[in-house]
Amino acid sequence: MSTRRKKLIVIGVFILSMAIVLLVLILTKPKEQVEDKTADDGTIVVMPYDRDDVATLTVRNDQGEFTIRNGVSGFTIDEYAGLRQNSTTMGAAARCAAELTAQELVEQNAQNLSKYGLEEGAAKAECDVKLKDGTEYALYFGIDAPDGRTRYVRKADSTDVYTVLLTSSGYMLYSSDDFISLTVTDEISNNNTAPTLDHMVITRKDLDYQVEFIDDSKKYSADDVSMASSQVMISPVYAYLDITNSNAIMYGFWGLTAADVIKVHPTEEDFEKYGLDDPFCEVNLEAELQVYNMKIGDVCEYELDENGNETTVPYTFYCYYNGVDIIYTFTVSEVPWAIFDPIDILSTMMTSNYIYALDYIDITFNREPAENYHFELTSDMENKQLISADVNGTEVTDDDFKIYYQFLLKCPIDDLCFDEPADEDLIATIDFRRDDGSGDILEFYDMKNNRVAIKLNGTTSFSQPIGYINVLEENTKALSTGTPASELTQVW
Repeated sequence: MSTRRKKLIVIGVFILSMAIVLLVLILTKPKEQVEDKTADDGTIVVMPYDRDDVATLTVRNDQGEFTIRNGVSGFTIDEYAGLRQNSTTMGAAARCAAELTAQELVEQNAQNLSKYGLEEGAAKAECDVKLKDGTEYALYFGIDAPDGRTRYVRKADSTDVYTVLLTSSGYMLYSSDDFISLTVTDEISNNNTAPTLDHMVITRKDLDYQVEFIDDSKKYSADDVSMASSQVMISPVYAYLDITNSNAIMYGFWGLTAADVIKVHPTEEDFEKYGLDDPFCEVNLEAELQVYNMKIGDVCEYELDENGNETTVPYTFYCYYNGVDIIYTFTVSEVPWAIFDPIDILSTMMTSNYIYALDYIDITFNREPAENYHFELTSDMENKQLISADVNGTEVTDDDFKIYYQFLLKCPIDDLCFDEPADEDLIATIDFRRDDGSGDILEFYDMKNNRVAIKLNGTTSFSQPIGYINVLEENTKALSTGTPASELTQVW
């Protein structure tokens, strides 16, 4: 073999060997040693991966240690299986660790890491990242930078110090509880019909009675009664509900959103600590074969006045919603059962008798001289038409009676009343009778303080200003003598 050929073979073997070595170096070079790149927005790309590349993210900080896992159902924490978890927030934490971008490189090869809070074992937070391809790395998060908007950070295998935004790196200072969803129950969607609420009982320590509601739509058909709501109060009194004002009370179990998570998987000691072993308020609801329960314990926070001083008005309560094993805090707007006044959710109508179902109305005013007014009514129920109306034999036009009847129904009740009045103080009685013989009787008693107590079907239930009865008496007398309803007094 010629010398020239030997040299060419040697050179070829050398080049091949160098190519193999170079290929090995490229293939075995750790990914985290990729040099920093500058993003389009001028930030520095510290970690060049994607959120979805993350397999697990283990975080350690002053509040403990936890691992976020990226599985088939998204980002979760194993210890909270069965609870609603905020996968969006966990995904944001994973993005911070995998797609970390810095505002600036503060110091390269820093010799004194303690001034940044980044010395090993003393960082504000550490996170270990495992990617799906097997890559592993760790990040240290230090103290806040003087600019008030960034925090110092470094890779565990480097002493280069960067600043990253607090808004993104803040996830590394969370506790595991911060990744629990504050959405406790789903809202009723626009496409779904609200459930039928069969029975609700509210027990509260500041009330000496239970507040109780039932669904009353089965008692009357929609054509027979013009109730404001299909639910009625049956305790402490029988009363119709205002459909708007009562909505939060009746349907508050849907769309519950907590203010904060206090304790996951609470113990008996936790229930006692937060006043939930003997709650201030408890709500029990039965709706379409489902049972719901809410316990409302001690006040957590009170409202502040304009000077920042604490008032006596509750702002948040400790609560436990049965079926979700967490003690939360809720603002009072989310748990109105704890603070509502029953009178505030009632309709102003003490009775609800459909005008076309009426046979007659008897009204008696007992003050001297006593007067009785008998309204005789004839209607076509099928066609929803009032055929005739008269009072003590005097004909009343359909329109005039309808105006008068609206005034009669909209009594201005503004308080519940449980004090039994004296029989001799009865000043007025209204008897509504329907064609089927059923009806309601209202009795008004002078309370001697410019107010009247009202019995509904023999049960003392409400009170109202006496001015209403005075005006009703004037209007009834005027209508019976031919005065058109347009001239009747509508205020009291």
